[in-house]
Amino acid sequence: MVEDVRNDVATLQKLVTLQPVPIEARWSLDPIGKDDGFGPTDRALWAVVRYSEADAATITRALAATPATQPVTVDAPPGWLLADVDLVGYKRGGEYVFNRSVSDGKPFASNLYSSGFAMMLPDRRVLIHFSSR
Repeated sequence: MVEDVRNDVATLQKLVTLQPVPIEARWSLDPIGKDDGFGPTDRALWAVVRYSEADAATITRALAATPATQPVTVDAPPGWLLADVDLVGYKRGGEYVFNRSVSDGKPFASNLYSSGFAMMLPDRRVLIHFSSR
């Protein structure tokens, strides 16, 4: 079951580092794999955050200063994200391969989520993806 799409920046800040704070966000925490009821469920965090012009420049520099990741392959992102962001160029069969302009996401990493990536999008937005796996 996919959790609801949220847009509250304050709650998102409890999950990942948001410095500077974005002016808006859309995000969801989605289960990865099958939840068998034993132990914690792995989750994928997907977020699109928008920054002011000045803060977007700060984030662009921070992402450019972090290492580029190896290509990242993920199953289909959540439907809300596919409706919000044009990811057609990343689709390879039933998966999505992010292999260009992708940083390791360290500017957004936190104690809860540190394995993932981030990339700049048009309109001062950033796509953030972390997983607890």
